[in-house]
Amino acid sequence: MMQLLSTLLLLLTTAPMLHPQILAPLVDRNRVLLLFAPSDNDPRIQSQLKLLAHHTAEMKDRDVVLIPVVTENGPPVAADTLRELQPPPVSDNEQLLLRRQYHISPGAFALILIGKDGEEKFRSSTPVTIERLNQIIDAMPMRQDEMKRKPPR
Repeated sequence: MMQLLSTLLLLLTTAPMLHPQILAPLVDRNRVLLLFAPSDNDPRIQSQLKLLAHHTAEMKDRDVVLIPVVTENGPPVAADTLRELQPPPVSDNEQLLLRRQYHISPGAFALILIGKDGEEKFRSSTPVTIERLNQIIDAMPMRQDEMKRKPPR
């Protein structure tokens, strides 16, 4: 039944965020952090990964899935962050679709935060601190509801 509803939703919606297959199963369950870079050696993606490296627990608590979209050489090799967050593999075709959908050229760096509703919430052409990302996420109405429902530690 859920599969049928998901398929129907995909057919009826014109929302561009659902086109790449990699994003469709994440809607309503996860926030997505797309990291676009021309290569795994790009200093901007390396800097971004360093900024996130010791904050995977915070990202998991906020249901963030990190998806690198790297033109050359696949996902960044120096990314313990990626291993811990277990990003889904992105095919060449999906990379192309994501770049087209979000208007990111192959040589550009971009960080895009997608909310659980599938909408783009934040975009940056420079690396962003975890504090800034948490601030943006924690201000979202859905996250506010999650925090209210979550039992205190």
